[in-house]
Order: sequence, then C-alpha cells, then structure tokens
Amino acid sequence: MLRVDPFEFFASLTLDLVVVVLLAFVLFYRRHRDRDMAIAIAAINITLWALTGALASYTLSLGVGFALFAVISVIRLRSSTASWVSMAYLMVGLGSGLIIGLTGFSIVEKIEYAGFMVLVMAIVDSKYFLRRDQDDSVLSITLEGTDIDPASLKQRVEAILNVNTVDIKVRSVTLEPLATKVEVTYRKTGAPGDANVKANAKG
Repeated sequence: MLRVDPFEFFASLTLDLVVVVLLAFVLFYRRHRDRDMAIAIAAINITLWALTGALASYTLSLGVGFALFAVISVIRLRSSTASWVSMAYLMVGLGSGLIIGLTGFSIVEKIEYAGFMVLVMAIVDSKYFLRRDQDDSVLSITLEGTDIDPASLKQRVEAILNVNTVDIKVRSVTLEPLATKVEVTYRKTGAPGDANVKANAKG
C-alpha cells in the first residue's frame, strides 16, 4: 500500500468539489433544471474520485482503472431516458472524477485537465453555441398511447399545443401505462390547447 500525502489528498478533494459544483449545479442544473440528473452527476463524480484515490493507494495495474471507468460509464437511469446533453455532462463528471482521483498527476495538471473539460462543456452547451432560431422553444410532453409514427406525432402535438413543430424526438415509450414521451421543438402560433397532457417546459 502506498502512503497518501495529506496535502495532496485535501487539495484533490477541494478541486473535485469545485468541479462538481461548477459542472452539476452552476452549469447543468441552472440550464436544464433536472434535479435528479444534477445529483447523479455530482454523486457519481465524487464516488469515482474516492474509488480512484483508494485504488491508487495500492500497486494495481492501469487496466484496473480502465475497467472501473468502463463499469461506471455504463450506468443508466432506469426511471427515464437521459438526453445526449445530460449524458455528456455525466461523462465529463466521470472523466474529471477519474483524473482528479489519480495520484500520478500533480495538482496543477489536474486543474488543467478538469478545468479544460468543464470549460468546453460550458461553451458547447451555451445558448450562443449552435443556437436555435430565437423564435424556437423546446418542450417535453407525455402523450397517451405508443404510436411513434412521425406524421401522426406531428399532427397530435400541433393539434394539442396549437404550434408549428420544427422537430419531434421520441425520448421514451412505456407499456404500463401506455405512454410516449417526446421532446418538441416548436414555434408559437397561439395558446396551448389540451391541459390534460403532462408538460414540462425546458427552454
């Protein structure tokens, strides 16, 4: 077993906590308002940091670290289907937790790598990067039934919300109850219609 330097340990812990706050709460939660995913990003990051640091105290092969990363990276949220953006934040959380937890890097190198990943995520998820038309909005709604035909979905959504749809993505389909969750990009033409549809504004 290798001896862990107390200064390096607390410096690494402080850095990881800063990364967690910036990534999960300042960036992700403020932009996407998904509490469950924000907590998942933070918890998985801290867990991976702790496991990596603990395993690094022993003379284990690099393959063990990659195996650990591979196992944790396949974690899926069973309650809902995560978006690609959410998964991107999760992967950045995994990567930063792994790098900060390793003992082979100096604290300066850890700051550089983790800071770079968080900065890139902040830029690519910014409203100024690949932004939509300013008149477009995004809404997640749950429809009864499991009909995922694009034309049928478009007709149903436009009739319910009284909007012109730009894009419709199917996020999940459940059998009990029979329901289809879709993400709708639309342009407003009037007030929404059917109030019985569960809707959660995202932007």
